[in-house]
Amino acid sequence: MNKLFKNPRNLTFLGVMLAITIILDSTPLGAVPVGAVSATITHIPTILTGIILGPVAGFIMGTSLGIVSLIHAITRPVTILDPLFANPLVSVLPRMFIGVMAYYAYSLVYKVVKKGLFGQTVGTVIGAVIGSFTNTALVFLMLYIVYAEQIVEKVQYAIEQKWLDIAPTFKAFAILTFTTNAVAEAFVAAILTTAIAVAYFKYNKTRNV
Repeated sequence: MNKLFKNPRNLTFLGVMLAITIILDSTPLGAVPVGAVSATITHIPTILTGIILGPVAGFIMGTSLGIVSLIHAITRPVTILDPLFANPLVSVLPRMFIGVMAYYAYSLVYKVVKKGLFGQTVGTVIGAVIGSFTNTALVFLMLYIVYAEQIVEKVQYAIEQKWLDIAPTFKAFAILTFTTNAVAEAFVAAILTTAIAVAYFKYNKTRNV
């Protein structure tokens, strides 16, 4: 913890990642079209922070992402489910674990592979996927625990009004949304996180030579 905050480079990295998170959340840049769905990438700075700076920094960045999501839900709700994210149990709590899980997945794979940049690359891919799935799974879990009845009512009403034509029932909608979002976001996270992290690792290696 002390080492993290005493290193100016680490603090700068955290500041840059937070700034990028806010920009992604506030602009269309935060969503990448993948086929018929849009994959959010606002959690990628948190995954990067966890993998590069460790679990404590990942936890801090994840908490920051959650707060940004909370403010978004309160000030700029768009979908029928956005107001539910005004509850920190839904918007903040799940995001706290994104960077932490990404780091431990990366660290475990890197220790097993043990092959320099190749090990870092493989570890980053797995870490990014785990971090992304952590985000999707925990958000869905908290939505279910806290707002199950409200969500069923909102979605079922939207289906009946033909606002949602992607699924005939709430169950089908939930399964389709979870699987498509989870896969699309994990795919994008793996590509972008790996590209950025590997470039960072290479830079660090040449810098320390």
